[in-house]
Amino acid sequence: MKEKMTIIFFSGNMDKAMAMLILSTTAASMGMDVSVFFTFWGLNFLKKTKDYSKKNILQKMMEFMTPKNRNSLPLSDLNMLGAGSTMMKILMEKKKMPSIDELFTLAKEMKVKFYACSTSCGIMGLDSNNMIDGVEGIVGATTFLADAKEAKINLFI
Repeated sequence: MKEKMTIIFFSGNMDKAMAMLILSTTAASMGMDVSVFFTFWGLNFLKKTKDYSKKNILQKMMEFMTPKNRNSLPLSDLNMLGAGSTMMKILMEKKKMPSIDELFTLAKEMKVKFYACSTSCGIMGLDSNNMIDGVEGIVGATTFLADAKEAKINLFI
């Protein structure tokens, strides 16, 4: 039986998304079965773009205040109105480090599984139509916990 690693991705920050992707792809390269459960602000990583349709007024306000998609995530510190994440992307490119999109594609090729939290999606007014390709499904906490129960490594980012 393969060793497993699970990650709860709760953050909506670029640097934490990079950590999640690097850990996911590294574990997958070591032969581990990896699944990532995106909840609350982490769901911004899985969004295609902003979508105000079929949302109540509070959900529309939340949508207005959150990033458009994974390429517009702010840094957790020193974001400086977006300049920090732009500088980080430039530094990553100069150091020939893969972008978030490239790491996500690699993770999918390595069979890392990405799941969206059904409860958080309900609160935020998101459904499968709002999600990028590559999301395995919108699942509940019991699905994640069943995976985590069998995992050797469980991380919260």
